[in-house]
Amino acid sequence: MNEKEIGAGLARLEALRNDGDDRRLAREILVRDRRRVWLLSGLAVLFWAISAAGVFFVVYTAVFHLYPKQQKLMHAQAIGELPAEQLIQIQASHFRAVELCTLVIAAAFVTATLAGICTLALILVSRQATLAQINSSLVKIFELLQQPTTPASDPGR
Repeated sequence: MNEKEIGAGLARLEALRNDGDDRRLAREILVRDRRRVWLLSGLAVLFWAISAAGVFFVVYTAVFHLYPKQQKLMHAQAIGELPAEQLIQIQASHFRAVELCTLVIAAAFVTATLAGICTLALILVSRQATLAQINSSLVKIFELLQQPTTPASDPGR
């Protein structure tokens, strides 16, 4: 196959192509990009919210529950009001609370990492979607400029 045959084949393909197909394809691409942006936005917001909730849970638990109870426990043990068995039981429950808080912080770290990944993907996808919209608008403008213009009637004549 030589260059002339390739050129003739491409010319036939171009003649068969329909302008409506191009517009439909452009609309489908824009709709797909819009869905991707919404999906990534929702995921990013969800992951950031879960991460923040985990951190706030741990801070609330530590500051308002664990630390005050531990201070009361140390004070009661210092003045001799607390038997050793009860001290061990209370310390074990506090240790379980610290273990739970550690797991929550680990989960918050994982969700924060996922949120960061979703945010970066959102930036890239939204940039791609913006470029696709610009290209679509430029094609529309080009088509409008290619249409023959009719001279406007002069109302003064």
